[in-house]
Amino acid sequence: MTGPRAENAAAGPTSPAAFGLSDTVRVAAVLRAEAENAPDFTAAARALVRRLRDGFAVAGRPMSAELYTVDEGGSPVLVAAAGEPRTGGAPAAAPSGERFPVVPLPGALAFGGPLAGGRAFWIVLPSSAALPAATARSIAVSVRAGLLAHGPAEDRAEALRDYAELLERTSRVEGAALEDAAGRAGAKVELGDSLQAIGQRLTAQLDIDTLVQDATDAATRGTGAGFGAFFYNLIDEFGESYTLYTLSGVPKEAFDGFPMPRNTAVFAPTFNGSGIVRSDDITKDPRYGHNEPHHGMPEGHLPVRSYLAVPVITPITREVLGGFFFAHPEPGRFTARHEQVAAGIASYTAIALDNARMFARHRSMATELARSMLPVVPEIPGLRIVSRYLPASAGAEVGGDWFDVIELPGGRTAFVIGDVVGRGVPAAAVMGQMRTAIRSYALLDLPPSDVLHNVSQLARTTPGAKFITCLYAVHDPIDDSLTYANAGHLPAVLIAADGSTRQIAEALGMPLGVGEQYPQEQTPFPPGMRLVLYTDGLVESRERELGVGIDALLAELTSLPRDGDLGAACDELIGRLTGGRHDDDVALLYVEHRGADRRVASMALVPEVPLDAVHEFVAGRMARWGLAEVADRAVKVATELVTNAMRHASAPLTLRLFHDGTRLTVDVADRTGALPHILATGGIEHDGLRMIDAAAARWGTRTTPNGKVVWAELTTR
Repeated sequence: MTGPRAENAAAGPTSPAAFGLSDTVRVAAVLRAEAENAPDFTAAARALVRRLRDGFAVAGRPMSAELYTVDEGGSPVLVAAAGEPRTGGAPAAAPSGERFPVVPLPGALAFGGPLAGGRAFWIVLPSSAALPAATARSIAVSVRAGLLAHGPAEDRAEALRDYAELLERTSRVEGAALEDAAGRAGAKVELGDSLQAIGQRLTAQLDIDTLVQDATDAATRGTGAGFGAFFYNLIDEFGESYTLYTLSGVPKEAFDGFPMPRNTAVFAPTFNGSGIVRSDDITKDPRYGHNEPHHGMPEGHLPVRSYLAVPVITPITREVLGGFFFAHPEPGRFTARHEQVAAGIASYTAIALDNARMFARHRSMATELARSMLPVVPEIPGLRIVSRYLPASAGAEVGGDWFDVIELPGGRTAFVIGDVVGRGVPAAAVMGQMRTAIRSYALLDLPPSDVLHNVSQLARTTPGAKFITCLYAVHDPIDDSLTYANAGHLPAVLIAADGSTRQIAEALGMPLGVGEQYPQEQTPFPPGMRLVLYTDGLVESRERELGVGIDALLAELTSLPRDGDLGAACDELIGRLTGGRHDDDVALLYVEHRGADRRVASMALVPEVPLDAVHEFVAGRMARWGLAEVADRAVKVATELVTNAMRHASAPLTLRLFHDGTRLTVDVADRTGALPHILATGGIEHDGLRMIDAAAARWGTRTTPNGKVVWAELTTR
């Protein structure tokens, strides 16, 4: 680590007392990068102690550097050392209440910070390093960010926030110095405010577009330019670079008709990062005016005489992120002081952009992780389904919201909405386990109350599963019903054909892992009715109570259109309810029962009903529905189901037929709870079911509040 104005932190040793604030930022960046680029934690520790040994060496004196970790029991363990060995180790514990403590030892100085899992680290340097406490803490913050690159994602995100706050604090101090310099140039207050705003954006919003605009405005005011521009490069999802720009001092429309600057002799030093270009009159510069087609400024361009261009270069990789360009219609307006102000703002802009891009990458990864856990919503005949998942507007951590749409036998569909309280990978892991468990129990064809009961038992033994809510509802198109149970989740909303709304599943059960019993209820869900499931991020925020948010949702749902682009309408609804910014994840599931492409028929079976009547009923429906190709098999399956039910079950019985366009479901409902099943020997308990097993694509059973249903499916297309 070198003295001020060094090109990088590896140029040679120096006394820490010679460090300026910008050097502290460079040191922090290099140490973090050194650790992050190592293959593992131990290699990162070794690289750090070597860098510290070399960076703080004093001429003629040997230096050493050591890095220890301390477990929860307080026992320090040496992980890496460089230089002359020493004795005495590291402190066993940090002073109470200090996250980044600095502790003097006999002949040495120890400083460190927390790691994952209750552990901590200590760096020990000889007292001869004469390291100021503030510099030691800054090094500890950057070392922690680098070390935790090899740890859990949630701890890494926290370390990056600490690192960003370090940069902000440094930016504020440097901003004060630049503010004073800008004051002598005539823009003291504005420049300081803008620099402080850049720091606040860095840690609060991390929005690149806002950040670069603030930087452009600050630099334009600080240099006294007539107008300024910042051209910067971003990488898209295909790895291709593209250039954007911001303007200050003039409307952006003033440059809409002009192409992007090319890498000409005038622009090249800025775009390739080779140096600053300052000219009292750029039109007299020997490099000016040699390039076609304009040979200078294109027609209609704002007049430019005084010219100042500064590259924006990241301090870690020396990558050129973009360049500031300032102009004034009068010659001789930019001085050496203006050049220094622009270069200083460019340095902070590079740091801020680098950090913002890093957070953007983490946020993108977190969002993709959450989206990868979401289901692909199937196409369900007769239903129109719209789903939305939006991660929280701020932060880079994954949330625990989820939804699911599960196709069940007999043309039925399960709708699931849930929320695991918490953030980060642990919440996402629990969410994935709960979603998988619910899907597994659902595919066993268990009723909603049993699904939630079983998942609740599982949640009790799942590490990290602290507070989980879930609403589970099943739509049966044969009787147009919706059966549901709720584990502490927000109520669902039914929208009738006339647009009126009604909440269902209110306060039916405790959260998963807490409750035991989950009463289920049933409500009609005929064609024309709609169902809305959602998580609390849609209706609750720091500025709005939950009850107020639910009332606002109900009011919005009354005006939700039936036709047109329903997805866009749901996006607009979310935007209006959240104001475009939500502190929590938002999940929304919208279901409209359209009733198209569905045929239903049922027959009450009185005792000793003639099988000929069953044959006639089924064959007649097959002819009417145009399903002659499956009529014989449908008659056989129905006959066996009815025969078995009359022989083994209790009346009343009901034979039902359901066709959704691709599958024909034949089922018989009875009042007996005993379920037929496949025997362990591979056989089937009832003889008649062997024929059903051979004739149908699949068959099964499910319990109902009054008994059971035995069903079989035949493929019709």
